[in-house]
Parts: sequence; structure tokens; C-alpha cells
Amino acid sequence: MKPGVVVLVCADDEWKVLNKIVQPTEIEPSLFGEWFIRRIIVNSAEVPLVFFQTGCGKIPAAAATQYVLDLWTPKLIINLGTCGGFEGKVKRGDVLIAHRTVVYDIHERSGGQKQQIAKYSTDIDLSWLGKQPYPMGARPVIIASADQDLDPDNIVFLSKEHGAVAADWESGAIAYVAWKKNKTNCLIMRGVSDVVGLGGSEIYENPNVFEESVRQILPSLMEALPAWISKANL
Repeated sequence: MKPGVVVLVCADDEWKVLNKIVQPTEIEPSLFGEWFIRRIIVNSAEVPLVFFQTGCGKIPAAAATQYVLDLWTPKLIINLGTCGGFEGKVKRGDVLIAHRTVVYDIHERSGGQKQQIAKYSTDIDLSWLGKQPYPMGARPVIIASADQDLDPDNIVFLSKEHGAVAADWESGAIAYVAWKKNKTNCLIMRGVSDVVGLGGSEIYENPNVFEESVRQILPSLMEALPAWISKANL
């Protein structure tokens, strides 16, 4: 079976919620986590999707992305998940799709810092989506990635220097491998789980808020999948 679409889900909480939504009958193990196949109807045709758990962070996300590309050679990689939004730029519950990703936890103290960040930044070709408006009112934005929750002290820098409006742990790695290195169409779709300001985020003090946000965000992202996939002309 050669699925045309592989859906990557990273964080454990997101994967748990996804399983409750889909309730797969067969789950397979992998080097990274679990995966299963679910068939959905897109434009009156049945399309098999692989849902694949990458694990949290840039290293497993990058490795898992290359793994699924080598194993299944899909025409489209979709990443569903959550992100932290910048106060004043987005609202909790907004749906964002990345047209550019920036990996910002690179610190070269001997010079060349900007060049290193540029090397691992990715401009994603979204022309296959056609013109806006997009499903769910999603808007294309720049998402910053690092192996850390967003430090409020970084918001001004990321906003002014890179134009980012949100941050997560994996988008930069997935975009780099899928689009920049393999030229496979890539849709990174993130719901804003929390808004981070100079005073921090409500989830930093109460992880239950994040879990509740995931339970609210993932069902709507899943419901919209057929509308997004229909644009890919598989």
C-alpha cells in the first residue's frame, strides 16, 4: 500500500487525543512511536492516510519525516498539532499554516549566526492550495521552532527579526526535511493552544490548560482534513 498522504502528529498529548477521535482498530509500532491507517472520503473517493507519531522535538520529527518519505514516498506530508501564539499577533484557537519556518535555537558565538539560522529556515511552497480563503479560516504565517517552550524574552526578537507570530517544537524540522530537502508538498497546520506574552503563558503554570486546548483543537483539524487534501489533486 502506497498512501498518498502521511499525517504526522508529534506530542504525546496530541497523539492520545487523535487516537480517541479516530479510534483505530489496528495500531502498529515504529522506531518513533505508533502509526495506523485510516481511510477517509475526499471528493467522493476513498483515500488512505497514514497517521504517524513522530515524538516531541526537532530530532525525532526530522528523523520520522525522512523515515516516512523513504518508506511510503507520499505526495503530501501533513503535520497536525498545536503551537504557542504571540500576544497581540494571534488568538487562542486560531488555525495557522506555515509558509515559512525558522529554527531559532542555533547559537554560533564565533560569528555567522544569521547565516546558520538562514540555512535551516524553509520557505514552503503552498501554491498547490490555490487562493485564499482556506478551510477553517486558516492563515499562512511564519512559525518559529526550537526544542523548548517559547521564552517570553524571545518574542520581540522573533517577531521583529523573523516575522514570526507563533512558535512550536517541530515545524522547522518537518519543513526542512519534507520540502527543503525532498521537495515533497508539506502542509504544517497548527492550532494556537495558548498565547504567550511578556508575563508568560497560562499553560506554563498549569499543563491541564494545554491538554484541554489539544482536546478542543485536534477534532476541528481532523474534520477539515478532507477539504485540505482535496486541494492536493492526488
